[in-house]
Amino acid sequence: MELCKLKKDEIKERLPKLVALVANGQYICRKCVRVANDKKLLCKPIELKRIKG
Repeated sequence: MELCKLKKDEIKERLPKLVALVANGQYICRKCVRVANDKKLLCKPIELKRIKG
């Protein structure tokens, strides 16, 4: 399951499970800006620690 492809209704249905997938997020999607703790859950992931801001 890619978080990037979830629709609003799917997010609402799966919210309790999604909390575990985004807690302590280490990756951010360069396309939709969603965050996850596993890069396999995002379509264009980049490590948050690689981003300098």
